[in-house]
Amino acid sequence: MKFLLHICLAVTMLAVLSAGCSRAPHYNARLVQADSLMHVDMPDSALLLLSSISPESLTSSDNAYFALLITEARYKSYKPFTSESEINMAVNYYEHHNKEHEKLTRAYLYKGAVIDELTKSAVRSKLKRTEDSAMIYYKRAEVNAIENKDFFNQGYANLRMGKLYSNHHAFDGRDIEKLVNALDCFRKHGNTHYQMICMKELGALYRSKNANDAEAFLTDAISLAEKEKDTTHLIGCLHDLAYAYFMRGDENKSWYKKAQDLLMRIKSIKQEGLDYKIYTTAACVYAKLGMPDSAMSYLKMAEDVNHNIVATSNYLEAKSHVALARGDSLNFWKISHECDRMTFAALNDPDIVNIMNTELDFDSQYLTQIERKRHTDNLITASIVAAVILLLLLLALYLYRRSHRYDKLVVELKDQSQSQMNDLMGLQGNISEMKIQDERLKSFISSHMGMMREMIEACYHEPNNRIAENMKRIVKFQDSNKSNWVKLYDYIDMEHNNIMTSTQNNFPQLDDRDLLLLALTSLGFSYIQTAIIMGYSNATSVSVIKQRLAKKMGLDESLNDYIKRFNPEKKIEQS
Repeated sequence: MKFLLHICLAVTMLAVLSAGCSRAPHYNARLVQADSLMHVDMPDSALLLLSSISPESLTSSDNAYFALLITEARYKSYKPFTSESEINMAVNYYEHHNKEHEKLTRAYLYKGAVIDELTKSAVRSKLKRTEDSAMIYYKRAEVNAIENKDFFNQGYANLRMGKLYSNHHAFDGRDIEKLVNALDCFRKHGNTHYQMICMKELGALYRSKNANDAEAFLTDAISLAEKEKDTTHLIGCLHDLAYAYFMRGDENKSWYKKAQDLLMRIKSIKQEGLDYKIYTTAACVYAKLGMPDSAMSYLKMAEDVNHNIVATSNYLEAKSHVALARGDSLNFWKISHECDRMTFAALNDPDIVNIMNTELDFDSQYLTQIERKRHTDNLITASIVAAVILLLLLLALYLYRRSHRYDKLVVELKDQSQSQMNDLMGLQGNISEMKIQDERLKSFISSHMGMMREMIEACYHEPNNRIAENMKRIVKFQDSNKSNWVKLYDYIDMEHNNIMTSTQNNFPQLDDRDLLLLALTSLGFSYIQTAIIMGYSNATSVSVIKQRLAKKMGLDESLNDYIKRFNPEKKIEQS
């Protein structure tokens, strides 16, 4: 008793020490304040506050936190990046302090974002760099967020992946799939700001695929932007919807007028520094409405933009419509041909295959890791079941030894138990080295089950013996030891092709005693042995109870025949 008390005290002390060691560190108050500013979408204020902090005066945990926050603030404030050194510091720290799950997820996200930004600048300066590594960090962030039920960062990871695919013109709908996943996560989290961003992106992607879906997403996004009084995103959503109406104009000219109304609404907001795309869209719309002079005035506003290939393609598209509105067919066809050539070049992005393959490889490796973990957990569970059975057998041996009866049986069982224990220790060592084999474990447990059946049978023939009665009480199925029997179900599944799992899934109306009767019958327990375990006074009543169970399951066959269907070669005890 004292020994058990000492063990309990030791376990309690270890739990307290473990809780103390796993406590999150106390961060610098200004860093926490900067993080709060980031959460309310004030990255400029957060960046100003962080700029006043000297990293040399910070602890290692604060330094990692500072590196994460300064990267996030610069990214959200549209500041250019020149290296990955700061975000690498955060990633390396949180990977070795995995209790900081949320910060590790954010570190992965902004590591991917920095790589994404550096890749774009590398392309402009003709430096060799692959963008697929950004996908790896987005995937790591997604997995980490899923495992910790972090819906916000899971949604943000999917949003970043969706934008990565859309920027490279994914051809199989992966961009839409990621954005739909992101929208679902932000709805679960309750973040309306990022719901609006996802709807805006989805509306823009659906413009050329499904006009009705595009209009629905963009209309909802406009409503959210108005509710949040977010002028910047409101203008972007109005423009995307105007362009969607412009694309439908060939069906019905009234769509051009709807697009014009939205553009006039943007103009009424009177915000400086509008996106060049608004000017090119306005030029296209006014050209289609037969107003080439107005179209040309908007087109001139877009001339000073530092064009990339997409911007240039949009500019040429607007220019071609203006030429057509002025009756210059020759110039229209010339410009249209150049626009088509540039659009085709943009759509045939060679990096998209690398990005897709990167995600597929990551998913494949992650699924392999999950499968290995599941297999290891099953083996550990089976070893625990074997240990519980062994303890029951040792207790039974102790009771028999005290009664000075069945000496020969006790000696034999003791020798067998010692041999089996040695085997168990060997098997446990193999489990830790991932080299255990299922067949040997099944044979081991089968041996113990046979020994238990033999001892139960011996108890039946000594009805008035105190030791036998104690043995019956130990093995009797009751709430206090129910979990020990339930652990045997994994072993029975191995022997009978998942009979317990399949029965629980297909017949949810069965209770614990029904499942135990099925388990004991599958193990080949006789009516007498089954009656002792389940607490029935009459062994013949087991036959009636088995018939009732078959009827409860709606079977057209006996319970024994039902079991044989899962393992035809296994012999089932009939009496």
